[in-house]
Amino acid sequence: MHVEVFLTGYQIDEEDVERRTVVVIDVLRASSTIIAALANGARAVIPVADMDQAGKIAMNLDPSTYLLGGERDGDRIDGYHLGNSPLEYTPDVVKGKTIILNTTNGTRTIWNVRNAQHLVIGGFLNATRVVQFIREAGLDVTIVCAGRNNRVALDDTLCAGLLLYRLWEGQEPAYVSDAAHIALTQYLHDRDRLADALRHSNHARWLTEKGYGADVEYCLQLDTLPVLPYYRENRLVLYNESAE
Repeated sequence: MHVEVFLTGYQIDEEDVERRTVVVIDVLRASSTIIAALANGARAVIPVADMDQAGKIAMNLDPSTYLLGGERDGDRIDGYHLGNSPLEYTPDVVKGKTIILNTTNGTRTIWNVRNAQHLVIGGFLNATRVVQFIREAGLDVTIVCAGRNNRVALDDTLCAGLLLYRLWEGQEPAYVSDAAHIALTQYLHDRDRLADALRHSNHARWLTEKGYGADVEYCLQLDTLPVLPYYRENRLVLYNESAE
């Protein structure tokens, strides 16, 4: 099984995802929000690239069936029902609803890799479930870190490294890409103080300064929501509810 890693979601070609299992990681916060929404009973999450696309989809849905969620500069978009905080996506809010989600980094990355053979969403919240799926699928793998504003984000890189560590059972193969080696090496460097390293990442500090410190703590939890968001028919659903 060949594994490729992209440390940002900025430039990915079609051949990087075709006939492969693709894992998109945006720990802070789109991945964590999607995982939480589906775990808490949302019917589906539709990731979109921009506000225009979100509006067009919403126009074709019954207003009672969907919620608009998303952020710009970390804060809820004006006129949207929800922001990009996983703590907002509680069962009483999202159960049975379709979420149209529009974020700066995460949903744009998902949209860019939507032609993968299998496309799943990963984070610390569901790391073990993601690795399990990768092994079950048996295809070559592309792990895509959404990053932040087209730059590398430590939180996503460390999560990618964790997935690689578990997938390879702690033993780096003889031949890996530079990006995969970087992600694994960074994880090995920080794993004994992982939560502290994550809290001190640029993105985590920025969110905390904006008042989203509780989101950061939530997103750093390991394996608390063992569900798998799976992309099918332009939306993310729980894997056990999707058709092969």
